[in-house]
Amino acid sequence: MKTISNQFVLIRVFCILTLIGICSTAFYSCSESDKSYLTKGEHKIEIDGVSLWYLVRGKGPILIVYPSSAGWGGDCSVYVEYLSPWEENRTVIYMEPRGLGKSERLDSMSDYTMDKYVEELEHFREKLNIDKFDLYGHCHAGMISMKYALKYGQHLNNLIVMSTWPKRSGNWNEWVAKRDGYKDVMRRYSEIEKENLKEQEKLKETWKNTFRVSFYDYNKHKDDFEKIMDETIFSVLPEQQFKTVNHPKYNIVDSISKIDTKTLIIYGDDDFPMAIQGSKVIDDKLSNSKLVKIKNCSHWAFIEQPNEFFTETITFLN
Repeated sequence: MKTISNQFVLIRVFCILTLIGICSTAFYSCSESDKSYLTKGEHKIEIDGVSLWYLVRGKGPILIVYPSSAGWGGDCSVYVEYLSPWEENRTVIYMEPRGLGKSERLDSMSDYTMDKYVEELEHFREKLNIDKFDLYGHCHAGMISMKYALKYGQHLNNLIVMSTWPKRSGNWNEWVAKRDGYKDVMRRYSEIEKENLKEQEKLKETWKNTFRVSFYDYNKHKDDFEKIMDETIFSVLPEQQFKTVNHPKYNIVDSISKIDTKTLIIYGDDDFPMAIQGSKVIDDKLSNSKLVKIKNCSHWAFIEQPNEFFTETITFLN
């Protein structure tokens, strides 16, 4: 009887310890859930009822890379490929906003306004429990980044904008007509129209063709860049919203002087006229900014002149 009694005691102790272990695991997994949002690797998270994809890499203070695809409809692959030097001293978050890349698609163009992107970024910050962070925006993403800084600048340590502008201006067609390879680009546009492609594929081929004139020396980067573009996921509605509504109405010239976040402004000496002039206007309006012109460079400084780009940006961030 004594042996049986001892066995029952051991079984009860084992059950109690097991229960304590289960409860402890549950407690710690809940208390550390915020940290899990920032573990390295790919994540999916729901923001404003929309499932967003993002990637975390590197170590150190947080830097969010906001993709310019909010204007041209692609994912953030090109940034993941080329911005890895930042990961040596920053925890870099590459995010794909609503409707882009691996994030959830929405059915209406009106779901992709700049203001909704700004609010989504703020709610993303809140969900990840990030107090302050660095923000990078290239081209179209620079516009959204500046609008974020105007409304939620208290959460920014540093802002980097590249090849962007505070309002729509200039004549794109006139600039393109003077570029090397212009005739080839126009010929390819005609071919794309005849190829009977689905909307998403047509958008991809159109932008691949357009990007040929956005480099100082496209042939130097053609193979690597086109490989990335071939694997990029494109979305039609965000690009249509930007082109027909967001960009025509965009003008923050009179308000950007309210941005007091320390800001680095970068442009290439061979960049779009709108980006060159726009960068100068931004620098003139801001009270806490640095303007950097990168020589022998057009619209992709981190690809065309990476040494100078990363020297300037890392020095600025540190």
